Amino acid sequence: MDVFIGNLPASTSFNEIRQLHGHWDFDVPVTRVDGQDRRGKEFHYFLAHFPPRDETEAERLIQDMAGVSCYGRVLDVREFIHRSYSNERRALDWREKPWHKPERRVSERRESSKH
Repeated sequence: MDVFIGNLPASTSFNEIRQLHGHWDFDVPVTRVDGQDRRGKEFHYFLAHFPPRDETEAERLIQDMAGVSCYGRVLDVREFIHRSYSNERRALDWREKPWHKPERRVSERRESSKH
């Protein structure tokens, strides 16, 4: 199970997360993820990768970190849900494909003011 530790300020280090937990004794790999959403807003989170045999420790981490705040932000600690592109109904390159059908907005007021 992967545990998502999110809603982090950019400057947060993993050692700070360990100190917030108090007794982090998990020997699991942790990955830091930094990125931007479509609007350009930055996001930062950690993923702790627990093997299947240690799922009880992952659940303990989620319970222990509930309501903990870091730099005035309440952390979002939960099981990480992997999203698959196969669940997406559109083609991956749908924005690059030309549209050969009639435009649906022709009858809308936005288009009628141009004529």
